[in-house]
Amino acid sequence: MKNRLFLLLLTVLFTNTLSAQELNDFFTKLYEKNLFNGSAAVSKSGKTILFSNYGFSNIEKREKITNQSQFPIASITKTFTATAILQLQQRGKLNIKEPVQKYLPDFPYPNITIKQLLSNTSGLAQEYTLFDTIIKEQPEKIISNQDIIPTFIRFKTQLSFPSGSKWDYNNINFCLAGLIIEKVSGISYAKYLEKNIFKPAKMKNSFVPLDRKIKSKKQVELYTYPNFYSTELANTKTVKDPYLISEKSNFYGNGGIVSTALDLEKYRKALFSYKILDKKELDEALTSTKLNDGKTVSYIIDGKEISYGLGWGMYTDESEGKIVFHDGFITGMTSILLHNITKNQGIILLSNSASSIFPISNAVLNLINDKPYTIPVQNLSRIYGNLIESGNRQKANELIQEYLKNPNSYEASERDFNRLGYQFLRLQKCDNALQTFHSATLIFPKSWNMYDSYGETLHQCGKKDEAVKMYQTSIELNPENENGKQMLLKIEKELGK
Repeated sequence: MKNRLFLLLLTVLFTNTLSAQELNDFFTKLYEKNLFNGSAAVSKSGKTILFSNYGFSNIEKREKITNQSQFPIASITKTFTATAILQLQQRGKLNIKEPVQKYLPDFPYPNITIKQLLSNTSGLAQEYTLFDTIIKEQPEKIISNQDIIPTFIRFKTQLSFPSGSKWDYNNINFCLAGLIIEKVSGISYAKYLEKNIFKPAKMKNSFVPLDRKIKSKKQVELYTYPNFYSTELANTKTVKDPYLISEKSNFYGNGGIVSTALDLEKYRKALFSYKILDKKELDEALTSTKLNDGKTVSYIIDGKEISYGLGWGMYTDESEGKIVFHDGFITGMTSILLHNITKNQGIILLSNSASSIFPISNAVLNLINDKPYTIPVQNLSRIYGNLIESGNRQKANELIQEYLKNPNSYEASERDFNRLGYQFLRLQKCDNALQTFHSATLIFPKSWNMYDSYGETLHQCGKKDEAVKMYQTSIELNPENENGKQMLLKIEKELGK
């Protein structure tokens, strides 16, 4: 009996060790291919089988990432904000079905509920252009959560859609939720999280910064590609953010928490063992949102259908268990916290080098479940664009032919090629833009949108006859392409036909 028990324990130990080695090999290969630079924590059957770091916290100084390296976790913060709101509901301090206006009396939309904030179904305007006038009037001003409601009131901002009728990912929702937490608790958002989440979960290296632009001593530098055809990373300090509000704001609730992979692992375990939130409230957070018409919220990420609860996304396919998550993105930073409730598995990834996080996390999911997985590959459009920009057009064409023969050799998406082509067009690099869209139609020959983009580029570059052909092909593929139809009429008038 003792021998059998020993063999069983040895088998379990060997299996876990083998999984850890395979996981480490997986992340090492990603690092070597410049596809992941950061911290990773992976758990299986409730036990952490990998906690490791890859690459540098500061590339210029060659300082390596350590267990204490702190990352801004971006929108994973939304799970903390939702947890805080549901803690307050659990204690009888509020009810998420009640209107926001009950807790924030100046809020000018009487029908929006707290639940609609947390489920991203409020219909509120996005932050990207909301504060442009204020920033022009007061260029030194830093926009904060407290500026949101006065801005809505001043400009009489209309809702994007009737509350509850659509789903639209929106940071403003969680900034307002942060204000509600402060109003109901009587303390700051940062102090509330410290007292009610960080301390109970024993997260000693996590905090909400007073100023998100001031880094802690242990905080990593962030790196990104300056444009869609760069293959060399640059420190985000040297790269201008495309959205003015990103440089001029200090929001909290939607993002902002600084943490480590180890602390997030502690948070994951504490949350899903009901140490910081009761099962009733957590189940409510992890229930798919239904819109006013009864339809369940649904969208696609990396080929997988996703629904959204209260601060949490979830895979609709539950054949491998109920999988919930939230990812995060800011310039130079990607992150994900994923938990399989059924199998008690967890994946935490923090990258400070603009990694594509979903292909990695989905591959790790397959790996720990003994299913076939593919190691993510390099981005085709980025390498292709770099070759064009450097004048190696023949090599660029050869790269496309290589991909067509072996589509698994690179990662290619319509979105990436579209963004690359339009960036060349905005930079008035017509030859580059035209070659990009020509190649894109070879890769995605059934994409009406790609032909539409190619037509627009040809038109703007003065090749009107060829533009007509592309728009005609686009309409053949999608007879409902009204933009293509309007552009054909416009070009025909310009050509005098």
